[in-house]
Amino acid sequence: MDTDRIRSIQGELARMGLDGWLIYDFHRTNDVAVSFLNLEGIVTRRSFYYIPTSGTPIAFVHNIEKKPFEKLPGEKFYYSSYRILEEKLRKTLTGKKRLAMEYSPLGRLPYIGKVDAGTIELIKSYGVEIVSSADLVGKFDACLDDEQIIMHKEAAVKVNEIKDAAFVFIKDRLISGKKVIEYDVAQFILESFNKAGMVTDHSPICGVRENGGNPHYEPTAEYSIEIKKDDLILIDLWAKFDKPRAIYADMTWMAFAGNSVPEQYVRDFTLVTMARDAAVDYITLNWDKKKIFGYAVDDVCRGVIMADGSDLYFTHRTGHSIAESVHGPGPNIDNLETEDRRRLMPGHLFSIEPGLYFDDHGVRTEIDVLITENGPEVTTQPVQKDIVLLFD
Repeated sequence: MDTDRIRSIQGELARMGLDGWLIYDFHRTNDVAVSFLNLEGIVTRRSFYYIPTSGTPIAFVHNIEKKPFEKLPGEKFYYSSYRILEEKLRKTLTGKKRLAMEYSPLGRLPYIGKVDAGTIELIKSYGVEIVSSADLVGKFDACLDDEQIIMHKEAAVKVNEIKDAAFVFIKDRLISGKKVIEYDVAQFILESFNKAGMVTDHSPICGVRENGGNPHYEPTAEYSIEIKKDDLILIDLWAKFDKPRAIYADMTWMAFAGNSVPEQYVRDFTLVTMARDAAVDYITLNWDKKKIFGYAVDDVCRGVIMADGSDLYFTHRTGHSIAESVHGPGPNIDNLETEDRRRLMPGHLFSIEPGLYFDDHGVRTEIDVLITENGPEVTTQPVQKDIVLLFD
């Protein structure tokens, strides 16, 4: 956090008609604050960092935890007693009408709703209206810069290559008659990430038959299905380069371990690709016409599957924010699990990943989409159109 960033935030606060942004944390329960303020070391007491629309920011910090806050621009107010803290907050906020905090009306967006009800009550007792900081977080903590975009695109190329190699690995094992289980494929991918200088936060997914119908299936050495001829194979993998500020790439592809894909699988996969493409088309066609929000893109994608009558089998949000963590702090493409009314802005990166999950199989397609000044760019190329045939 530097003074230039503060000035940019203050300009946005003025544009939004707010008196300031009050960033609160207790014991690292507000991960937005911890990340945004880059709080390191021991942080176990209540803290506030107030960025007024004009003037100097002020940090309210406990006396025993000064160091994590010492580099933040602005004044520092140190306290030990809650009575002294509350009195200083009251004096500072008296006369302020509207402040942003990590608050989500009706709890619809828990990724942003990080401030406890009691603290909300305290700030409201000073005559302040509290609004959500969702779009501030989206703009100042989730937009990638040029260097990060380059690292993401490089990661997308490498992850795509490793996905192709994983399908070849399966094919070669089947041709040779060697047993291959889902866990073997996951381990092959992890080893490939390591050789490429990449890291991931979790094991990739390789699922066949009923495991393909489990969106968060994790193959393990103890439980993993053998992959056989004529199996439908789902691979979901994500990674980033092991570099500071690197950004993830995340994709899902489908393959069939045979030479002719059954009609049911073709139908299911065609439906999810239609939904995926409708979501991207919606952003493209409307980018210059109106503001685009995560919930609206989810509605478009999900609407294609609903029109087919298959929406009961699409059991998760359409997509998630991607940044330095695979599930980033920006807008999700979601109007199912949560109501994400955060605006999509240039620099936002997210997945589009509709899926259908049945008792005996599942299908999913996943791409990454970057919002540029001119609209959406699909960064995970090529985009899968048909299920890959391992044997032709």
